[in-house]
Amino acid sequence: MDELKLYFKKIHNQLEAGFNKKYKKYGLTSTQLDVLLYLSQETDSEITLSNIAAHFGVKHTSVIHVLKLLEQKGFICKSTVQGTRAKPIILTESGKQLGNQIISEIRQKSPLLDEIMFAGLSEAEQLLLEKMLRQVYTNLQSEQFKNL
Repeated sequence: MDELKLYFKKIHNQLEAGFNKKYKKYGLTSTQLDVLLYLSQETDSEITLSNIAAHFGVKHTSVIHVLKLLEQKGFICKSTVQGTRAKPIILTESGKQLGNQIISEIRQKSPLLDEIMFAGLSEAEQLLLEKMLRQVYTNLQSEQFKNL
């Protein structure tokens, strides 16, 4: 069982290192990229710190640092609307442009990434893997896991 946990960690590290290397040219880490892409794709509603934390399943404090860095880089700003406690996070024009550019790049490369990641797995095996990973994720959201 420890072997399985080790593979989860290795897969995460491999993906993160690859994205860090690829998007270093934009001055983004993979975590900053994830948040920028989330903001780029969620255009129907106002996004707050709480929305971002909930989407990624992390604590607010984990998101605050990433948002500060994206703000320093000029990709986001916080709404100046008075009277609301939760300030909406807004992409700046350069943030929108970069987000759209990266989304376009990812869409072009996604089939190749999938081909590399899932080489040797049939479509049925990929669907089974997705089902099993969803179950593992659901199990980790349980109160039983949280109370370990």
